[in-house]
Amino acid sequence: MRRLAGITIARRSKKYSRSRKPPEIAAPTNALRHYAVFRDKSRPQDGMDYHNMVHASAWVQDFTYLFVDRQYHYLAVVLDLKTRQVLGWKLGLRHTSDLTYTALLDALSKHPVPAILHSDQGSEYLSFKHQDICQRLEIQLSASSKASPWQNGFMERFFGTLKDELPPLKQLKSTDQLHETIAMTIHYYNYKRRHSALNNMSPAAYAASLMAATPRLNPRDKLLQKSGA
Repeated sequence: MRRLAGITIARRSKKYSRSRKPPEIAAPTNALRHYAVFRDKSRPQDGMDYHNMVHASAWVQDFTYLFVDRQYHYLAVVLDLKTRQVLGWKLGLRHTSDLTYTALLDALSKHPVPAILHSDQGSEYLSFKHQDICQRLEIQLSASSKASPWQNGFMERFFGTLKDELPPLKQLKSTDQLHETIAMTIHYYNYKRRHSALNNMSPAAYAASLMAATPRLNPRDKLLQKSGA
């Protein structure tokens, strides 16, 4: 349809540097891997299909970069695998564990805790503070294998959708404008954008329907319960 209409879509560059800072903790195993199945059992070289991991009660996390006002900005996001809902996010000028941890705290402050928290093996996620909060909330920390972005494919797909739906970044003149634009785009994605895989519902509406059927403890209640308060 784009070709027939003569519409040209700009290609997104994927060239940016990940942190070379060594991780503080060893990479955990991929807790989502046992949800994967061979695309073709007779041809294992064709690889694995990870779509079944939406049933894992897992959150996934990653960050991407956006170049605005002559500098790189980094957007860390936490996504619910089951609902595709953006649960938490944080924009910053450095891709550090502080950035990704703040995005995680944003998600935990508003949503029931997951069983699994998954990321890649970047040092931004393999930190003591990520490990500590997962241990306290009884969340299993999980990481993709090295150089295997398809093991976090839903997160990769979300960033593709987000960048397609953001306006041209050259139109934005400041960090404040970028922050406002991201907030509006994520709000639209969560509450307005219908998803065929979610019974043609928005992520937030689909999440609300699931929560009504299966209520769970929020993070504060879980900590109080463990402490005996």
